[in-house]
Amino acid sequence: MRKSSENFDVCIIGAGIAGGTLAAYLGKQGLKVCVVEKSLVEQERIVGELLQPGGVMKLKEMSMEHLLEGFDAQPVYGYGLFMHGDSFQVSYSSTKDKEVVGYGFRNHKFISRIRAYLKTLPSVCLIEGTVNELVEENGRVEGIRYFTKVEKEEHTIYAGLTVVCDGMFSLFREGLAINEKKLSSYFMGLVLKDCKLPYPNHGHVIVAKPSPCLVYPISSTETRILIDFPQTEAPRKSMEMNEYLNNTILPQLPASIKPSFISAIEEGKFKVMPNHYFPAKPMLKPGAVLIGDSLNMRHPLTGGGMTAALTDIKLLGDLVKAVDKSKSNIQFDEIVKTFYQTRHKQNATINILADALYGVMRNEDLKVACYDYLKRGGVYAEEPVSLLSAVSRDQDLLLRHFFAVALYGIKNLPNIKRINRSRRMLHDAVDIVSPLVLNENPGLLTKYAFKVSRAIF
Repeated sequence: MRKSSENFDVCIIGAGIAGGTLAAYLGKQGLKVCVVEKSLVEQERIVGELLQPGGVMKLKEMSMEHLLEGFDAQPVYGYGLFMHGDSFQVSYSSTKDKEVVGYGFRNHKFISRIRAYLKTLPSVCLIEGTVNELVEENGRVEGIRYFTKVEKEEHTIYAGLTVVCDGMFSLFREGLAINEKKLSSYFMGLVLKDCKLPYPNHGHVIVAKPSPCLVYPISSTETRILIDFPQTEAPRKSMEMNEYLNNTILPQLPASIKPSFISAIEEGKFKVMPNHYFPAKPMLKPGAVLIGDSLNMRHPLTGGGMTAALTDIKLLGDLVKAVDKSKSNIQFDEIVKTFYQTRHKQNATINILADALYGVMRNEDLKVACYDYLKRGGVYAEEPVSLLSAVSRDQDLLLRHFFAVALYGIKNLPNIKRINRSRRMLHDAVDIVSPLVLNENPGLLTKYAFKVSRAIF
């Protein structure tokens, strides 16, 4: 016999940015929500620290932009790009009606801010414990079973919908999705103290060799630098690593960043995170749904992860809010189906751009073409940046600019090298973007066009 205290409208596994924000969105509507998180202790991470304007807009649509207040989050107004000692600035486009702004912050501070807000919502129950299994009855997920962290007591929670968002290393993804996670690279992160950025309150993309570096503010006194390592093994702290950072990365950084970077190397507080490509390929399971990194991941080069998650939260949350509690199980299963069928319409562009841009940055010809193309300014910079910021989700616009970059690069090649290298550049461009597009549920015409392109190039 189920106790009434064990019954919730929604049960969420994980109180990170995705799970915590979903709980807040549903809880402030009065839905009875339970969130179980393995540890409520602040844990530093080096990704999930740059929220693009598109993500800020989603928070505003949910009337939760206040979650960005009170922990020294820094506004970000655009990007500076650097290559071979040259640089230029591109700002997010603002209109008379609204300011387009992103935010940089410490990931754990943002999560703590979300959790603090959850504790103010009477209909939300936040529990520190470890979920050990999904409770199934007649092929439907009816809730979870977990152990409390302190007492080590086992409890069972029942809910109309169980939301799995326990991150990139999800323990419950198996059985809920086709797991095709692929390691793209590693990010090594350092915190630069009192760093003087060439373009204050901007993200900085260093088009470096052998791979790009990102630099952006995360508090009023701290700046994050992420150094990409395109390898299959995690980089490790060592004398050789210090030499690599000092001799290979340091010379490619803007002069004003170098003193803080040298100090960070000497301090030696490195953190490393794997970067994964994980297309969303969920399998329908009555009573359960995946969101966040449990469902879908892309390279963090563009900072699109949180925006994609918040987009999913708004969509799923709106569907859940409309459920008639008298028919909840049937309707919950229907909204999960609707969610999975429609979510890619807004997030496909974020996903494609992230890994396509990383592929460009790893290609010598294409990254030069990309840098020169954006430096032209006007629509050649404004429209790509509107895609990067997730203000625009226009996939056709993304593909037009992506291939325009390749064609622009061909135009600038020396005549003697143009034939062979131009074919190679187009081949590389198609090779980079086609699998990304095909993983985002494209229409039949798009599928056909990319299959033909791959056959030609």
